[in-house]
Amino acid sequence: MRLRQYLICAAAIAGLSLAGCSGTNLVPNTGSGSGDGKGGQPGPSFTQFTDIPMPSNSSLDMDKSIIFGASDAWHGRVVLNAGGSPAQMYDFYEREMPNFGWSKVTVVRADISVLVYDRENRVATIKLTGGSFAGSIVDITVSPKG
Repeated sequence: MRLRQYLICAAAIAGLSLAGCSGTNLVPNTGSGSGDGKGGQPGPSFTQFTDIPMPSNSSLDMDKSIIFGASDAWHGRVVLNAGGSPAQMYDFYEREMPNFGWSKVTVVRADISVLVYDRENRVATIKLTGGSFAGSIVDITVSPKG
């Protein structure tokens, strides 16, 4: 019974933390030409992610993403719908992550590819899968190391 109460309390605290962070971290893109294909509405901006490369042909899936913190200290999950194939996204992240100060820990290149990097006190796991119709889904999870 105590465990259930603890889990309910932890979930409530996490929800309140998310509500406090989401408004400052996920800034809508006001630039032109970067709509999400839904009635010309602008897509989200990636300017708040200064430590992870974001492909220019991608859009943020707000329903599947959850971000805590800001700048180079954020952690959570970012899900992108990318225009490039999983192979192109693999090449992109393998090329760009070191440019952002990340060191490769391990990679698996397959139908579902996984790349793991670390930087200072954080670990980034990037999972690449094929999209529904075309392109790919890029699932980036950043967490504290340890």
